Amino acid sequence: MSKIKTIKSSATQVFSNLKRLLTLAWKTDKFITFGYYGAAGLSSFFPIIASFIYKLFIDELINSLDVKVGVSFVLVALLASRYFVDLVWNFVAWALKSTYFDFLFRYKIQNALNYQFFKKLSKIDIAHLENAKTQDLITKARDTMTWRPPNFLQDFSYFFNNLISWITSFIVLIYFGFWIPVVVTLVTIPRLYLRTKFGKLQWSFYGSGAPEVRRLWYFQWLLYDKTSILETRILQSQSTFLKRFKKIQDYLFGLNKKPVKDYLKVAFYPGILEGGVVLIFALIKLPDVLNGLMSVGDFTFFVTLLDRIANSASDLILNFGDMYENNLYVNHYFDVLSLPQLVKEPKRAIKLKLDRIPKVEFKNVSFSYPDTKELVLKDVSFTIDPKENIAIVGPNGAGKTTIVKLLCRFYDVTAGAILIDGVNIKNVSLQEWYKFLGTLFQEFMHYNFTVKENIMMGRPEFTDKRLMIEAAEKSGAAEFIEKLPKKYNQLLGRQFEGGTELSQGQWQKIAIARAFYEGAPILILDEPTSAIDAEAEYEIFNNLLRFYKDKTLFLISHRFSTVRNANKIIVLNEGQVVEQGSHEELLSKAGLYAKMFKKQAIGYQ
Repeated sequence: MSKIKTIKSSATQVFSNLKRLLTLAWKTDKFITFGYYGAAGLSSFFPIIASFIYKLFIDELINSLDVKVGVSFVLVALLASRYFVDLVWNFVAWALKSTYFDFLFRYKIQNALNYQFFKKLSKIDIAHLENAKTQDLITKARDTMTWRPPNFLQDFSYFFNNLISWITSFIVLIYFGFWIPVVVTLVTIPRLYLRTKFGKLQWSFYGSGAPEVRRLWYFQWLLYDKTSILETRILQSQSTFLKRFKKIQDYLFGLNKKPVKDYLKVAFYPGILEGGVVLIFALIKLPDVLNGLMSVGDFTFFVTLLDRIANSASDLILNFGDMYENNLYVNHYFDVLSLPQLVKEPKRAIKLKLDRIPKVEFKNVSFSYPDTKELVLKDVSFTIDPKENIAIVGPNGAGKTTIVKLLCRFYDVTAGAILIDGVNIKNVSLQEWYKFLGTLFQEFMHYNFTVKENIMMGRPEFTDKRLMIEAAEKSGAAEFIEKLPKKYNQLLGRQFEGGTELSQGQWQKIAIARAFYEGAPILILDEPTSAIDAEAEYEIFNNLLRFYKDKTLFLISHRFSTVRNANKIIVLNEGQVVEQGSHEELLSKAGLYAKMFKKQAIGYQ
């Protein structure tokens, strides 16, 4: 009973995903979807039509031999019709279905699958991206979605073709005895169990070994990444990586070796059973031919139908097995699309005044990351007034970056509230709130676009060449941009031909130019100048203070030279605000800030 339940559950899951994929295909292109499956269904009739015409030809040929007449028009017409049906069959099955529609259908589906997947990822919660299990799921879906779901739909086209063929053969065989097609169909059922079991084994090789598969991909990346190659060459650690790479390969290979061998031991038996039953039915009817109760043509047609229904039933099961195998990967794809939204948009968002810089208040905020009980922030309270230059400092792990994540509402607070002009941030539309924010994180993007496109990504919907050049000048990037072969039209990075690679400091200046170009009312800077020398850093922050004097600056940095000019400095330690004030006020308190400042100052003496 448990096996029956397993098969029933598997079938339900397969057809549930089939419905979802066919719906996606139909919305993507109705003509190609209809043509693809229409050609698959239509081509299933031709073999039976050809067999029936051949049956008529044999009977006519034997009749002609009996009356000893020459080659008649009927014989020529029947033989010609037989090969004409084959010609049309080949055109529909191969030219139309397997070439024209198959190519276009697969291309369209791949595009639709990729678009939907990355559309989902573009809006996915940061909590999902920082969760290891979800990362495993996303990785598995990403690495199989371009071929597994299209293969699933292709398998269904074969399934549909064989289903029509089986139904047609079943109906025609009823003429020779209702029980014949029933029995031939039933003896193919053992193949279903073996095929679903084999499909699960193949999936297990991928799914059960998922952590090892991710490690395998990681070592692949280590073995081709330029930075890694440079370091491992000096450290001479390539052989270590290769050994671990090979060890994982061997483990994954051995993971399913025995079960597959077990399958091979029993895979031969379903064919013997099916072939034996077909042979018995053929032998039962053979005396009727010898006694003249059945024509030779009818017997030939009967045997052909027996082979046809047996093959169609077997292939149906094999097709379902292929669908089941691919379905296990399709599940990953739809599981990603079904990931819930954790940070929810308010049903009735409260409007903010776009013509003013808002006041931000952290009010008794506590926070712990999902799946953990430890509080990263504990009862944190502070205010950021409009046009204020505020800095947050503290030891590593104090919670500085977590505050930025909460301010950007990548996560919701565990307790307390973040207020925007007195309105809880949870009641503000995310899209509207992001209009107020500009960000530059320590890990920022190196877009392999032109210089101009890199800077204008700050406001992609807005094009202003003059403002773009001003942004480059404010960030200090204009000096090296002017030396590039194509200046602002120069392609950056090595991803595409003709690109120029920049130093990390130059990339950082481009990123800061992007922030200047955006010109958001609140600019959040999380270690923005970590790769820039002290002189360039001094120039950039002077520009920031000068050009952002009428806006809010929110800075996180380990360099006290960059935070000392802030109007207010917030000192965090172990998730709590331990000090607040200006640079001079905090030095006079001789607390944690003063201690960290003096310790860093010694390094510059």
